[in-house]
Amino acid sequence: MNFAVGFKPLLGDAHSMDSLEKQLICPICLEMFSKPVVILPCQHNLCRKCANDVFQASNPLWQSRGSTTVSSGGRFRCPSCRHEVVLDRHGVYGLQRNLLVENIIDIYKQESSRPLHSKAEQHLMCEEHEEEKINIYCLSCEVPTCSLCKVFGAHKDCEVAPLPTIYKRQKDNSRRQKQLLNQRFETLCAVLEERKGELLQALAREQEQKLQRVRGLIRQYGDHLEASSKLVESAIQSMEEPQMALYLQQAKELINK
Repeated sequence: MNFAVGFKPLLGDAHSMDSLEKQLICPICLEMFSKPVVILPCQHNLCRKCANDVFQASNPLWQSRGSTTVSSGGRFRCPSCRHEVVLDRHGVYGLQRNLLVENIIDIYKQESSRPLHSKAEQHLMCEEHEEEKINIYCLSCEVPTCSLCKVFGAHKDCEVAPLPTIYKRQKDNSRRQKQLLNQRFETLCAVLEERKGELLQALAREQEQKLQRVRGLIRQYGDHLEASSKLVESAIQSMEEPQMALYLQQAKELINK
């Protein structure tokens, strides 16, 4: 399997990246090769751990204990082409590492972890001139384009500016808009907080007024109840008056009260 030829073009788009990833799949674990990667004499690659698991399964008498090797070697059949390989006393650990594949995997993982916008910036090409990178911005048409479009193409009569300049300008505008938005938001929060305080104070005043009114009613009805109690006591005492004339006089006063 030759990874060197055509490797760089494979990093151009998502479809090519997917195609490359398929070439980096171990036929045993069906995952991307894990280091170290060993290369068989038939030029097929395997994770060394996977190859060792298969080798030990087919050669149960062979064991590796640290740096000490038991048995004198064994046979290993390639899972991709079924080619039989005779291994020396080191077994799978005697196979050569495929450093090229390991380096390709490192580069692939770096490319895969990069932000999409940075990849797009590096490979953004002009549709009219395929070999020209988009490097200027047409202020008249408000579209990015390339230098040849300004010289020979549809934007030759337009006003243009370098793309980094426009990018910096837009970035500065975005930063200013963000600051302005934050200031407006903070102002709005301050106004809302002030309004909240006013409403809470008004509510507190209204509650206090209602409480004072209830307290007044309680005092008023308390006094009335006390007076009524005294009137009842007076009426009970009058009913016990033995003299009729005095009783009638007191009853008249009680009725008036």
